Amino acid sequence: MFTRLLLCLTLSGLLVPAFALSGPVPATVEVHHIEFPRRTSLSRHTIRVPFELAGRLIVVEAAVEGISGNFILDTGSSHLILNASHFDGGLSRRTVAAAGSTGSVEEASIRPVRDFVCDSLFFDNLQAHVIDLSHIEEKKNIRVLGLIGYEVLKDFEVLIDFQLQQATLTRLNEQGERLDSLAILEEPEDSLSFQLKGHVIILDGWVDKTPVKFGLDSGAELNLLHSRVKRRILNHFKIARRANLNGIGGQSVEVLAGKLYRFRCNNRIRCSGMRTLLTNLDDINASFGTQLQGLVGYEFLCTRRTIINYKKEKLYFLKWYGP
Repeated sequence: MFTRLLLCLTLSGLLVPAFALSGPVPATVEVHHIEFPRRTSLSRHTIRVPFELAGRLIVVEAAVEGISGNFILDTGSSHLILNASHFDGGLSRRTVAAAGSTGSVEEASIRPVRDFVCDSLFFDNLQAHVIDLSHIEEKKNIRVLGLIGYEVLKDFEVLIDFQLQQATLTRLNEQGERLDSLAILEEPEDSLSFQLKGHVIILDGWVDKTPVKFGLDSGAELNLLHSRVKRRILNHFKIARRANLNGIGGQSVEVLAGKLYRFRCNNRIRCSGMRTLLTNLDDINASFGTQLQGLVGYEFLCTRRTIINYKKEKLYFLKWYGP
């Protein structure tokens, strides 16, 4: 059994994901409870948490082992990840061979977390991985304690509301139904099925009339497009400039930056002019056993009020009340 972790690459202060593959991990560690200090408790099954944007990253306040601070809400991360700058390793370390564009190599350690506090919502069998996230702090000029990923979110329906800048977490039963029927009163105006590969959300979509599979990652400030996609997809990628993508290990690779047009998930969920990097995704696909043609993140989510239900493998979209 292998564990996937998330590392980041930087481009002019923006962060894009680069996935890493680690070796076997020890047994799971019990977590007592989790708390978001600025939450509003709607019921014993539901909390609402305000978030702020650091650039295009979703940042919430959370507490772990008595330390409170900024955590990035990151569906592209498989686990709870703690910043080694603020949490001592103190455990056996395992080499992590990055599968990102720059091929950087980092080390991560598995750390038992006795308290990741988030009000009355209890989590079982969570593991935290300790990784150096100082590159995010430097680029964003904020203190980052870690990333909140799939293992924390998987038992909840998660509403990421960019209009109100708040996230709502409501606990689900085994069938994916809300335990709190009053948690989200609005009826969705649209929905979309997805496939879950490990922790990766995979969307079936089209670029113009060509079918594609794109991953969805709330921690991606820019979209990624695979450089090996068909020409008829590349015809809708308009190049703006060449740029260097810098890895946290100091490696650099040249990419093409531009905008991707005519991407849609169905006839109603359409995106146009999303900022995108053209780069090779072979290593990411090899790590996750996927065949992604691209990855969407902030550029896809920022104009939507999106509900993620991992158990039903569904996205729901609430109405956007805009001018």
